[in-house]
Amino acid sequence: MPIRVPSEVRSETVFPGPLSGSVETHRFESQVLAGNPWDDPTTRDLPVYVPPSGKTEGLPLLVLLSGYVGAGWMHFDRPRFLRSSIVRRFDALVRTGAAPEAVLVAPDCLTTLGGSQYLNSSATGRYEDYVVREVMPWIQRKYGTRRSAVLGTSSGGFGALMLALRHPDVFSAAGSNSGDACFEYCYLPEFPLAFRALRAAGGPDALLRRMLSEPTSNLGPSNHDVQAFELMAYASAYSPVPDRPGEFELPFDLRTGALRPEVWDRWLAWDPVRMIRTPEYSAALRKLAYVYVDGGLRDEWGLDVGARIFAAEATAQGGHVDHEEFDGVHGDGIPRYDVMIPRLLRALASL
Repeated sequence: MPIRVPSEVRSETVFPGPLSGSVETHRFESQVLAGNPWDDPTTRDLPVYVPPSGKTEGLPLLVLLSGYVGAGWMHFDRPRFLRSSIVRRFDALVRTGAAPEAVLVAPDCLTTLGGSQYLNSSATGRYEDYVVREVMPWIQRKYGTRRSAVLGTSSGGFGALMLALRHPDVFSAAGSNSGDACFEYCYLPEFPLAFRALRAAGGPDALLRRMLSEPTSNLGPSNHDVQAFELMAYASAYSPVPDRPGEFELPFDLRTGALRPEVWDRWLAWDPVRMIRTPEYSAALRKLAYVYVDGGLRDEWGLDVGARIFAAEATAQGGHVDHEEFDGVHGDGIPRYDVMIPRLLRALASL
């Protein structure tokens, strides 16, 4: 029996046409990243989405943070086959009237180990300052934007919550899709797997040398070498050694695998759930006009549970929080931006 392809049902979310808005890519030279311990680039592409009208003065600003091993410019590439992208979904929201016009910028905070967690660290460099003290003022001056929201997925979702809590004077709202939260759920289960991989590789130095010199085709959770590499990236952000630039400590013993409480406690201090239990960040939370958090019910790292715990704690602390769950795994979150972005922009418009 012949098969007819129903081409008339093709969705623009997976077969996108040309952008209604435009993209301006700047070569941005950072001063705060100069001299970073791993000699990562200080000049980086800074792509900016400009809405269809071409007008930017007085518009809200969305700051999109990438997940682990992501960089801002990746969101501006054409999406993969049958997959959507955040920037193109936002463009469709604006064109159809589902969201008002806004400017969107996506900074590049990639490091040698795949990510900075958007923190200042003596191991990686000053990526929090890069976003908050360099990129934000420059964009606001050049484009004349007003209120800002920060948003992202996975490590980008963590970064969105962390930066908003630490800089409520800069960001008025935050959106986290499957962001790292409740660290004992999302990180602890990875420690035994990473410990085994490090032992099998001959230690951290041997694994790093191999991973940094040989391509890998599998960045997923089934690759335990990648899990160990990723945990070292987190350690470089959460537990650097201040008097030894570029170096960091792991939260478990390399001989026995036992948890090192003095290092693990440093990680826990960055857990968004614990952050908002402190007076400083509880007060910052209440200054935010809106916070959105969600998680997929089949998330491989249990981040749906972390989102639920964060939302409950944030609500108890008096925050203006929306919490949602969706049927999906960790990488299924891009369609959630159709929900997140309009809500963030409505919150900014109410200020």
